[in-house]
Amino acid sequence: MSIRLLRTIILALLVSLVSGSRVSAQCCATGSPVGASVYIGVIGEGQLRALSFFRHNYSNKYYHGGQQVDTGNILKHSQYNFAGIGLGYGLTKRFTLEADLGYFINKSQVFNYIDFTETGKGLSNGEVRAKYGLLIKPVQNIELTAGVGMRYPFSRTPQRENGVQLSRDVQPSTNAFGVSGLLFFNKGFPERKMRLFSMNKFDYNFSDKQDYQFGSVVYLAVFGTKMLAPNFMFLLQCRGEFKGQDRDNGVVRQNTGSTLVVLSPQLSYAIAGKWNLTLVYDMPVYKHYTGKQLTPGYSFALGLSRDFGLFKPRLKAFDPQQ
Repeated sequence: MSIRLLRTIILALLVSLVSGSRVSAQCCATGSPVGASVYIGVIGEGQLRALSFFRHNYSNKYYHGGQQVDTGNILKHSQYNFAGIGLGYGLTKRFTLEADLGYFINKSQVFNYIDFTETGKGLSNGEVRAKYGLLIKPVQNIELTAGVGMRYPFSRTPQRENGVQLSRDVQPSTNAFGVSGLLFFNKGFPERKMRLFSMNKFDYNFSDKQDYQFGSVVYLAVFGTKMLAPNFMFLLQCRGEFKGQDRDNGVVRQNTGSTLVVLSPQLSYAIAGKWNLTLVYDMPVYKHYTGKQLTPGYSFALGLSRDFGLFKPRLKAFDPQQ
């Protein structure tokens, strides 16, 4: 089998993988519940990256504007458990293709004044992305990468239980298409065993069949890594999430839209120099919500990844993890 044919097969498998996946949701998980945040740049030519992760999120505090509200709350708490996998392939030194899929094991909300818990589960939206290294300078340890992505549902019909449609807050999918744009930069300082990153991402959601449109989301993040010891790396991220208001049949939906700032420490361990095990903990440090909304309390994720060298590159690849 020729190398060209094998590469074509791999690309076809990536597209097929995305065709059976979902990675979007609502409420406290409007976007993809991501695993770790260090796997953002391009991958070396001929390299295949496999990533799997589990994320748990718990929300139990209502906010109106920037103030916590302790009375008249409909829900006691909400939570979700999400498992996801992703693949990335370095088609060239500068061009990377990625595909993600995920499954909500449960997405639940527990009511305050009645003995009732509403739960949805299932696959989320599929997503495929293409990234291009606009500026890659291995000697200076610099990378500037731009990317575009597309999300799509596997069903345009909302999930139902016992003939009753579940609320949007526990639906595993948006039941709508979406697009995204990404701009990523990193700079390494080998003498200090450190690397600094910035990431800007924009998500736009189209309307579903019921003419409901989730608000656009802008993510702005800065973070850095530091080698603590052989095989141990520490990462600290500060992330801002700015969500626009939803629209229902063209009318702005009340109690939607928010500004959230999250501090996210992460610890990564290299197992036998091949597998990377990453633990992530998200702590909200600033919240401002339009109207009255249930807000996230905490979230943690556990990820496992590995890079596989499928083809020998023509030139030495730039490794953004060094």
